[in-house]
Amino acid sequence: METTAKTNKVSLHTLYDAYNSDIRSLDFYKEELQYLEMRLGTIVNANTGQEVLSQAEHFQNIFLITGENIGKLKGKIQVSLQYVEDVIKTKPTHADEKTIKDYGVYGKELHELENSFSNMKLEFNKFLAKYL
Repeated sequence: METTAKTNKVSLHTLYDAYNSDIRSLDFYKEELQYLEMRLGTIVNANTGQEVLSQAEHFQNIFLITGENIGKLKGKIQVSLQYVEDVIKTKPTHADEKTIKDYGVYGKELHELENSFSNMKLEFNKFLAKYL
């Protein structure tokens, strides 16, 4: 995102594009999560041992929490996106400090979610390799 050193302002259109990009990223992670859940179902159907079911429950819980986190962050970003759309209608130049700060917070949350998702997927793939 571009900011000017003197004014520390961000174009609303740039912010709008960034929010839309973040929403698309979250949609991707939601779809990926659905795929992982499907793979988990395949393992559970093929293996009924207590160890497998215990680990499957662990991943099911992680998937549930991850899905909730994705939904919450997407909701926050959609609210901010709507705000940016409304501001663009009245003053289509630069975002205010609060809007810029909010984007930074959401960007940090998205980055943390991406790292968490990556770690979870790595752990899940190890589980899959063990039982496939």
